[in-house]
Amino acid sequence: MPLRLKWPLYLLAAFPVADYFLHIYPWGIIGAAWDKLVFILLAFYAIRARMAGVQRKFYPTQRYIIFIAVLGLAYMLMDVGYLTVAFAGWRVDFLYMLFALVLPYVVEKEDIVPLLKFMVLIGFLMAIHGVYEYIMRAPIPSAWINLGEHVRTRVYSLFGSPNIFGSYMAFIAPNAMGLALYEKKRGPRLFYGAAAIVSMMTLVFTFTRGAWVAFFVGALVFTWLLDKRLTIIAIVLTVLAIFFVPPIHARMDQFLSPVYWVKTEQSGRIARWGHAYDQMLKNPLFGAGLGRYGGAVASKYFGIIYVDNYYAKTLAETGLIGILAFFGLLFVYLRDVWRVLKRTADTRMKYLFIGVFSSLVVLVSHNAVENIFEVPSMNFLFWMVGTLVLIYGAEGEMNRD
Repeated sequence: MPLRLKWPLYLLAAFPVADYFLHIYPWGIIGAAWDKLVFILLAFYAIRARMAGVQRKFYPTQRYIIFIAVLGLAYMLMDVGYLTVAFAGWRVDFLYMLFALVLPYVVEKEDIVPLLKFMVLIGFLMAIHGVYEYIMRAPIPSAWINLGEHVRTRVYSLFGSPNIFGSYMAFIAPNAMGLALYEKKRGPRLFYGAAAIVSMMTLVFTFTRGAWVAFFVGALVFTWLLDKRLTIIAIVLTVLAIFFVPPIHARMDQFLSPVYWVKTEQSGRIARWGHAYDQMLKNPLFGAGLGRYGGAVASKYFGIIYVDNYYAKTLAETGLIGILAFFGLLFVYLRDVWRVLKRTADTRMKYLFIGVFSSLVVLVSHNAVENIFEVPSMNFLFWMVGTLVLIYGAEGEMNRD
């Protein structure tokens, strides 16, 4: 792809910032459609390249995406009575994974590192904004704080939600750590190391327990792949933080209290997950239909509350067939990225890909307690970073063992 046409890739790498500002006047008229327009542009270029004889290696991930996107269309056509709702549900769940089909035609090997660097730069700037919000005690709704809790504030930046901002910071941090290890020179190493540290600080300031736990899982993966001895250190540091960092201790202490679990079983997340399961039982194989339960589309059209678990939402909407197909896609995607990581001959690139793989694990984990993939920027970034690894696997220097 010509250099002059690569600006859409960097716009996508800055998705949270681009999406925020393109929703503001005078750009608001294209705010809801800009990412779709970029997809059409990239798809047009990819189709033209394909017709010109350009061949790109497709991994099982890409073939599985084609299958599951078609399966989603079948679900949509089964609900023609509410086609608008079904299409909105399909767009939320399936559109952004389609970028994995077009990126191999528009991203070259030499684009991979600059795109990841730019993505982390944007994340670093947003992390700094989060620290600023914490210092300035950014105003927040009372609903964001549980009764009896005392916190300075919960930072949210451009996302407007501490839960999603926490997920974004937990995603950026391992990528920043990977870049810090990738760099040879002291200056860039310090820069990306600072990006990782500030991202982790801001993650704490979101006071989002789900993102904390997801980051912990990702940190275990990162340290295990880097040096297994570091995993013990990560666990020890986490335990020390839980007991000796007051804000973390207070949030986790409440999380572990019997009162919290009684409340969540009666009217909280666990109760909503149970309702999602009950919804699935009404049509076990195919579910209620796309956009019908537990997410943004269902909330908009039917006033149904969020289920706060993307997998529970998928189970309720698409039944056993849909959730098993989606779990299969996640498994194949992580497996393909893992295989490229293990076969990468360049040690510096391997460090970088350890960060990418760990960030994917973070989002897969956080989706178990939040509808992360319903946020376009998070959904896209999940598919972008892993696809960049697959592109390197198709074009880079690999071990054959």
